[in-house]
Amino acid sequence: MGLQKIMCLTSCNFIIAFVGILLCSCTPKAEKEETLLLGKLPVLGDVPLCGTVQFTDGCGARMDTLISYGLALVHHMTYTEAEAVFDRVIQEEPACFWGHWGKALTFIHPVWPDTPSEEQLKLGGELSQTASSLATNEKEKAYGNALAAFYQGELNKTKQERLKSYEQSWKKAFERYPDDTEIKTFYALSLIATADPGDKTYKNQVKAGNLAEEVLQVIPDHPGGFHYAIHAYDNPVLGKKAIDVANNYGKIAPEIPHALHMPTHIFTRQGMWKESIDWNSRSAKAALANPFQGNVSMHYFHALDYMVYSHLQRGEDKKARRIVVEYKRLNQPFQQHFITAYALAAMESRYCMERQDWEGAANIEVWEHQYFPWEQFPESEALIYFTRGVGAARSGQTEVAAAAIQKLAELQQATTNPYWVKQIDIQKNTVKAWLAYAKGNRKEALATMKSAAALESTTEKHAVTPGELLPAVELLGDMLLALNNPAEALLQYEAALARSPGRLNSIYGAAQAAELSGNKQKANEYYASLMNISADAEIPLDQRKVAMAYLNQK
Repeated sequence: MGLQKIMCLTSCNFIIAFVGILLCSCTPKAEKEETLLLGKLPVLGDVPLCGTVQFTDGCGARMDTLISYGLALVHHMTYTEAEAVFDRVIQEEPACFWGHWGKALTFIHPVWPDTPSEEQLKLGGELSQTASSLATNEKEKAYGNALAAFYQGELNKTKQERLKSYEQSWKKAFERYPDDTEIKTFYALSLIATADPGDKTYKNQVKAGNLAEEVLQVIPDHPGGFHYAIHAYDNPVLGKKAIDVANNYGKIAPEIPHALHMPTHIFTRQGMWKESIDWNSRSAKAALANPFQGNVSMHYFHALDYMVYSHLQRGEDKKARRIVVEYKRLNQPFQQHFITAYALAAMESRYCMERQDWEGAANIEVWEHQYFPWEQFPESEALIYFTRGVGAARSGQTEVAAAAIQKLAELQQATTNPYWVKQIDIQKNTVKAWLAYAKGNRKEALATMKSAAALESTTEKHAVTPGELLPAVELLGDMLLALNNPAEALLQYEAALARSPGRLNSIYGAAQAAELSGNKQKANEYYASLMNISADAEIPLDQRKVAMAYLNQK
């Protein structure tokens, strides 16, 4: 897409002669009757600071501003707000290709776990067809074909099947227009969305990350370049490549909750807990201040879950507990989304599981909220019964553990997404393993726990979560340690740390296993690491007492 000139950029305004680049401003000021997440929808003049999208191939200077803004919001994954922007384009220029194309685009959330509704699929298909009929040049046709690929086929076609077609069509568009930054960013996102979780070479992610970095070389504050680089490198192998991007993403969009949160995907992967807490705190405040259609935004709960996880790794239990108390005080509707459901199920569960409060875990309940339909999110509800099952098995409540396994099986039957079906398999096997252990069937217990850990190793952490409630491989280490096999336990704890660096329990387990197997060097290293990571612990952690006693030995 072409580049046009900015005539003047003041401290809070930009004046456009040939409008074509979405740049920066302080606050939105243009008058508009509907209020959105980022304030009032701009037509010309100020827009919220959200990065640069270069766009001049639209339907005139006036529309180029809106289209650029809409694309920036899509790249930040603020889809509902982007939809409203493209609605305005359709309203003002119904014959413009980009309004219809952009609105259909907002229904596609490639890396989110949700699936478009039947209504959205039908409307998106109609909008896609309308856009294609309005295409005035070959490039618009390429954009139209890429979008149409997602909506083609029967309504029962799975999201993953649609995304595969989507990725192939963006690939064709990219091969024809390799220098078009928007095509490049959307192709990168489609590669991330279709990456095989079992591919530990991260082929798609590496390619997508390279494309995102190429975009940032041309447009240093492109929102898609930042956002998709972080998603591409959100894994233990590639995470370090995105630290600079993570540190700067929030600067280009300081009012957008998701932009403030995204850097913490990388910080979490690197065990940078303080940074994760700081950025998620900013994200949560921004989200709470900007409700979603009158509901508490899913971005608020998403940020809180990452904060709880990070606080617990630092031993900051009071802060973690305060967050749980805070969200339970909310007496208003919540955005009904899988991301909300996951966070609500995970936060209190994490508190019990991370502190190995097995009796507390065994007694955890689904938090009934008058405004939230748990029946729509079985994969999230499964977290509660996983927690109950592990807690019950490890506190000797075998009947409760058996009931939890049965409930997990029921929730698995109600789950349609293959990724989460596999996650519930891991959870079921884990509870079964500890139930067998509680009953004295040690051989069966170990074999089942190894099976759960092996299955976990074929998956990748989903972006919705900072980490599993307890990693199966860490729990395998716990079992091996309990079975007096510290040398093998050490290998499992180190595998857990390779996947999730900086986990307090994995570090402690590794330290214990190293000590018991006679590896003094590693015991010293891991105990010292534990003392460092929990230096600001708010409660007298037993792990710190053990570590101090070991390190103070003469």
